[in-house]
Amino acid sequence: MFESILIILIGFSVIAIFDILSSILSRAFNFEYVWFAFGSFIIYGLIALYLNSYGTFVTAIIGSFIAGAFDSTVGIIIARVFKAKILEQDQEIIKISPKLVLHMGILASIIGAMTIVVFK
Repeated sequence: MFESILIILIGFSVIAIFDILSSILSRAFNFEYVWFAFGSFIIYGLIALYLNSYGTFVTAIIGSFIAGAFDSTVGIIIARVFKAKILEQDQEIIKISPKLVLHMGILASIIGAMTIVVFK
């Protein structure tokens, strides 16, 4: 149990650092922030792999859901604070809401499950 919590907390840190770097790079190089989502997907998969190795498949899926929910809230706040380049039409889609949190959590869970199946 302790290992799972530690992995999730480390995942939160990695996601936050990735979002900070992505925001700065998107603004500095005039690159759309949404393209960095693929890096977040890789992080979700890695979190699931580590959780699966220290726990169960269900723990890994729940953990990746939590990581996606974290990224859809704290990650968006970080992007706004660091003034990431987000197009006007994407700003309407990327507003923190229960629907977005649920969708990102489900997407992260699916990515986590696929990663476990493919790489385990």
